[in-house]
Order: sequence, then C-alpha cells, then structure tokens
Amino acid sequence: MRDEEIYREAGRRIRSLRKRWKLTRKELGEAIGMSQKHIYEIEVGRKGFSASTLYRIAITLGAGCDYIMMGKEEINDKLRSVKKESREIKE
Repeated sequence: MRDEEIYREAGRRIRSLRKRWKLTRKELGEAIGMSQKHIYEIEVGRKGFSASTLYRIAITLGAGCDYIMMGKEEINDKLRSVKKESREIKE
C-alpha cells in the first residue's frame, strides 16, 4: 500500500472517530493545536502527519495509533471485552 493510500484511510478513520465523539474539526484542531483546515486536509488524505500528531489525535479521540493507521482494533478494547465476559460468567 502506498503512503497516499495509508494516509487517506487513516484520515477516514480520524473523521469517523471525530464524528462519533460529535466534535467539529475546529474543536479537534483546538484540542491538538492544529487549524481546522489542517484537520480537513488530514481527513481527506491531502496531508500526512507526524508521529507526534498521530499520538495527539489518538489520545484526543480515545483510539490507538494502530487503529488510526491500520484499522486494527485496540488491544484495550479486546481486554475490556474479555474482562466483561469473565465477570458475566462468574455471576
């Protein structure tokens, strides 16, 4: 997969997460120190981003960097699911 495709897919996931949290681009931008326009350009895949930007976006949106970049489920979500199932079995 080419870099452009990776960033385009990552941008789609960022947009989806932002909408899930009901944040505007402006609000996300303010939270991570970036302009609304830059957030838009990331979401549509026109701009790439650094590891530190990825980290700030991930923390703000409550996602893992691996999910944003590759679409892989966050390990913590799997652990929470296993713990919940374990509790239900014990009850």
